[in-house]
Amino acid sequence: MTTDSAPPGDTFDPTTAVPARTYAALRGASKEAFGPDREAVDKLKKAIHDKVDEVAQENAAALVRAVRHLASEGHLQFADLGCGKPVQGGDTLELPDLYEAGVAVRPEIQWLALDSDELVVTTCRALLRGPAVHVVQQDLRRSAAVLDAMGTHLRLDRPVVVILGAVLHFLDDGHANDLMFALRARLAPDSVLVLTHVTGHGMDPARIKSGQVAYEQLHGGIPIYVRSRDEIVDLVRDFRLHNTGVLPTIDFLPDPTERTPERDAPHFLMLMAKRPEA
Repeated sequence: MTTDSAPPGDTFDPTTAVPARTYAALRGASKEAFGPDREAVDKLKKAIHDKVDEVAQENAAALVRAVRHLASEGHLQFADLGCGKPVQGGDTLELPDLYEAGVAVRPEIQWLALDSDELVVTTCRALLRGPAVHVVQQDLRRSAAVLDAMGTHLRLDRPVVVILGAVLHFLDDGHANDLMFALRARLAPDSVLVLTHVTGHGMDPARIKSGQVAYEQLHGGIPIYVRSRDEIVDLVRDFRLHNTGVLPTIDFLPDPTERTPERDAPHFLMLMAKRPEA
C-alpha cells in the first residue's frame, strides 16, 4: 500500500480543520480547537444531523465505559491507536481521558497513545503523566511501524487491548485490512480490539453522501469511509466477536446514570473482538 499523502495533522496548521480538533470541538472541548475546526462543527451539524456533536460525545462515553470494563477484567496493557487530543474533562460530558479512566481502575496499567497528528502527540506528552505511559507519532497506514511501536513499549507476547476509536473510517479498505492483518499476526491470544466506526447503516444514502462530501471538503480533502454494519464486521473477520455483538455506541455497556442520548442521531457502531488462540 502506498502512503504518499500526509496523514491527518502530520504538521501543525491552525488554518485548516483537522479530524482530531474537530472531534474535540464536537465533544464540547472547544478550547482544544481553532476557528476552522469550530466552523467545521457548525457546517457538519447542518450537513449530517443537528445532533452530530452528541454522536461524538456518546462515542467518547462508550469508549470510557469499555476501558473501565476491560481494566476491571484484569487487562493491563492498552494501545490507543489514533488516540486524539486529551481534554481532561473539559468536554460536555466531563469525561476522563481514556488513560485516566483505565488507571483509576488499575494503577499499574501500561499505556501507549499513538496518533499521526503532531499537536495531539505534543499534547499527550504534556498531559498524560506516568512512568507507564508512552506516546508515539505514527501513521496508521504504516501497519508494520505501528506494530513495531507497540512492540517497543508493550509486551506483545501478553494480551493487549487495542483501541480504535473513530479512526478506521479514515483508512481505505486496503490500509484498514493491512492493519487488522498485522494486529492478528502479532498480538497474543486474548488480546482485545475495541472499535467504533461511522456507519451508513439504516440511513438515507443521499444524506450519507452529502455528509461524507461535506466532511472531506471541510478537512482539506481528507477522505472518510462510511461503512455498513457488514463491512465493519468484515474488518475484524479474523477475530472473535464479543457476545455484546455490534451495537450503536449508546447501547454498548450502557450506564443508567449517564444522560439519555438522542436515539435517532446517526450514532457510531461499536464492537469488541478477541484475538483467538489459533
